[in-house]
Amino acid sequence: MRTFLAAALAVALALPLAAADPQKVAAVIENYEHPTLGAPASVQNISITLSPNMTIRLASGSAAKVTAGGDDLGLFFVGDGSFEYVSADPLEAKNVQFEVKKASDLTLTSANNKQQLKGTFKQLYIRARGVSGLPDLSAGGGAAIAEAFANHREDFGRQRYTPITQLLAKQKLDAPSTPFAVAEFSGGGSPVMYVYDAVEERSESLYSLHKNRNISARELSAYLWPSVLSDQPIGRSRRAFNDPLYLLTELDYTLIAEANETAKLSVTETVVPRNADQRVFRFDMNSDDYDTNNKKRIYTVRTVTDAEGHELSFDHSRGSLIVSLPKAVGANEPVQLKFEIEGNFLYHPNSDSFWQLGTEPWFPQPNLNGQYYKIHSLVKVRKPYTAFAPGDTVRRVEEGDYNVVENRVDVPVQFAVVHAGKYAYDEQKYENGLTIRVATYALNNDRAMKQLNNLAYKLIKFYEPWLGPFPFKEFNIIEINQFGYGQAPPATMFITKEAFNPMSGDLNKIFSQGINHRFAHEIAHQYWGHVVKMGSQEEQWITESFAEYSSALAIKQLKGNSAYNSMIATWRANANDSHEVSSIPLANRISIPGDGQMTFLHRTYLIYDKGAYLLAALHKQLGDNKFLSFMRNLQKLYEWRYLTTDEMPKLLKRIDPANDYTSFFDQYYWGTEMPKM
Repeated sequence: MRTFLAAALAVALALPLAAADPQKVAAVIENYEHPTLGAPASVQNISITLSPNMTIRLASGSAAKVTAGGDDLGLFFVGDGSFEYVSADPLEAKNVQFEVKKASDLTLTSANNKQQLKGTFKQLYIRARGVSGLPDLSAGGGAAIAEAFANHREDFGRQRYTPITQLLAKQKLDAPSTPFAVAEFSGGGSPVMYVYDAVEERSESLYSLHKNRNISARELSAYLWPSVLSDQPIGRSRRAFNDPLYLLTELDYTLIAEANETAKLSVTETVVPRNADQRVFRFDMNSDDYDTNNKKRIYTVRTVTDAEGHELSFDHSRGSLIVSLPKAVGANEPVQLKFEIEGNFLYHPNSDSFWQLGTEPWFPQPNLNGQYYKIHSLVKVRKPYTAFAPGDTVRRVEEGDYNVVENRVDVPVQFAVVHAGKYAYDEQKYENGLTIRVATYALNNDRAMKQLNNLAYKLIKFYEPWLGPFPFKEFNIIEINQFGYGQAPPATMFITKEAFNPMSGDLNKIFSQGINHRFAHEIAHQYWGHVVKMGSQEEQWITESFAEYSSALAIKQLKGNSAYNSMIATWRANANDSHEVSSIPLANRISIPGDGQMTFLHRTYLIYDKGAYLLAALHKQLGDNKFLSFMRNLQKLYEWRYLTTDEMPKLLKRIDPANDYTSFFDQYYWGTEMPKM
């Protein structure tokens, strides 16, 4: 017996919803969270094809139909089974081979540029919508499987993936003819999850699931964390920009920091559907977080309303928030949503006198390819704290017990942040209206303020001739009371304390080595990461490698050729350790369960080091004039836009018509070979 889900997988056009459709997303999810298991049937030698790449075989056992709220949802099986999955994308071959070996119990064979993954299972739960062809299970005669079903759902309920019930609800309400399928396998080694998502991600993925015993928080250590074994695009090219379902174009929020690390957050967002009518919008949104003492912090979404104040149906769980409107909104038609959020999420790392809402989803936000928003912010913090947020200062005032700051960012950005604590700050105004503000933690370090202000301005003036005018009118440089890192949200640099007191104490001296390089890297991010944006994790080298190489040119200017050559040698050595593991675009998929340090190093050596070394090789091949023209044109042509690597050979062909750089990127960026200098 053989059944197929193929017919529905061939089409991916969403049907428009009737304006009077009364279904609400919370009610749909509630039904899907409480499925009904039918009578078990005895099954033997059944083959199910979920896609051309995924075939499941039920050798023998019992299976039952699963329904929810009147919908046929899928099936649950207990017995002996196996599956075969094919990675047909040669661009992910090396990564698949590495991950299968390090993060799974599956067997792998390679042939004809394809990777075939095989596994066995004792239990299988399939949920599928927009598909047809699951086997008829009406014959009966199967063994009781209700207890196994309950246990399976409890076990897989701990996986840290976007809630499947939310994704199913999105498909049901917005795209009922577009296929979506999830298969969960257990009993054959590490649990495995397969997702065919033609609705939101437009990708077909296979994951292994693992507990992380290195996490000290008890609840987190019980979660199942996904490792990507394969992820293949559906109906699109991996090299092209993945157009989002919607854009977030306006972010307007008021944050009031109360006592006991609690906050009230009012957020008004303008979202714009892209290519189809939509009534359901899913956001990444923290539901909980853990502080440095492993205490759980909660984000509670109290209400979601439309522009007229009508309450909207929503569901918020496991870091995901989904909202439905009464009727669909037309493509390119803006709609306003307002969120009221409360919680005790303003925690103080290591009991320090500051808190930060960083680049994580502390407000509702789409995937990277949908983040394209201007910001208006109003932040109120209790004295003596001072708050900082990106953008031009509208006002900075005192209101009773509060210090208040209001800001605007009038260009589209990603990664909105807020930071507040016991800070002193000094600001200097320069030509062309630029203000650089340096804030020191806990005390007024006037000398460090002036030194870092001057260094920042010097680096900005170095970048401007070939990257363009500095993109923001105000730039905040904020001390973090830790060691060894920097981060660069829009119009902001977070930099750790060795930059402020490089000679005071052994740790400061150790971590201050290369501080000019780190400083230059974070300033370069204002160009690479904000002016020119990445639309996915696969394009992160556009922010990190380009910032890293830009900083090397700054160090060459400050310290000479020997310092520059030393950086190149370090990149080469580090990249040599990791280039066989993965290509640069797939480095964020590297996962070695139980070895977070090596996972981190491989990723860093590819996205930062190999990427920068690739740019150094390209620079040497092109020469100074053509290479700097390449960098400047990327900034001009993609100003406040998303850039994909696939656009780069086209630009290089215009700059250097005698050469074709397609093979250069195929070998060294999309492939795993090392560039030759």
